[in-house]
Amino acid sequence: MEFIGEHLKNARVKKNYKLSYISKELNVSNEILSLIEEDNFPDYLDSVYLIGHIRSYAKFLHLNEHEIIENFKIQTSYNKKDNIKEIAKPIKSNFLFSIPRSLAVFSILVVAFGFYFIFYSQNDFNKNFAITPDIPENLIANIELEEMNIILMQNDKNIQKDKNNRKEGLLKVNPNKKISSSSAIASTPDKKINFNNKIITLKFIDSTWIQLRDKDDNIIFSKLMNQNEEYTYNLSKNFNLTAGNAGNIIVSIDGIVKGKVGKLGEVVESLVIDNNFNK
Repeated sequence: MEFIGEHLKNARVKKNYKLSYISKELNVSNEILSLIEEDNFPDYLDSVYLIGHIRSYAKFLHLNEHEIIENFKIQTSYNKKDNIKEIAKPIKSNFLFSIPRSLAVFSILVVAFGFYFIFYSQNDFNKNFAITPDIPENLIANIELEEMNIILMQNDKNIQKDKNNRKEGLLKVNPNKKISSSSAIASTPDKKINFNNKIITLKFIDSTWIQLRDKDDNIIFSKLMNQNEEYTYNLSKNFNLTAGNAGNIIVSIDGIVKGKVGKLGEVVESLVIDNNFNK
């Protein structure tokens, strides 16, 4: 079977393209493209990051990018199996109670007890300490979901509060006061809402890699986002979002939290966030 790097390189050579030219057109470093052609995928390169570049490279050469991505996943899975090495068993020692080892253990015990009796205050026995157990990993996702629900409930309360305030304001209007035609028009709600002017905000609750592409599949933004960082763009852009951990991304539209992009640990590809987004 022909590896995907070799396949891409042969297609590039047939079309008489230089690697530097493709690197400039795709805005991808020449080093990464060279590693892809050599089928060399180091551990420091994220798989989602590689998939995005391989997809762009294949599309640029007018190849079937879906088939190439599938072959890449198969190829890397075989490579991981081949790299498994058997770890040598530790050498067993029969001198567990040798004199040097016994002296070392005895010295450590003497020093530990000495620090305990010298620096430990007897009054500390009367203090009350709260012991907080570690949270099991299988409950972290549930806790994040509850936190997300709390945020959404708070937003619903704020929206309802604004509606109640508006109602109270309308009830306090003097009924004997004449309303001009211009004021009546101004108070009429505009039903034609321009969704294109809305702003999407992506907030990252933990380190997450993302990539944004426009409708022509050009890379607009590609970066490893750190905890509490944010990225905003206009709803009308219709960017495609690819993320390595969808559960770490909270989506807000015009300041209203809509939910997370996906589940914790979930990888999403080419997700378009529109005005109806709600998770």
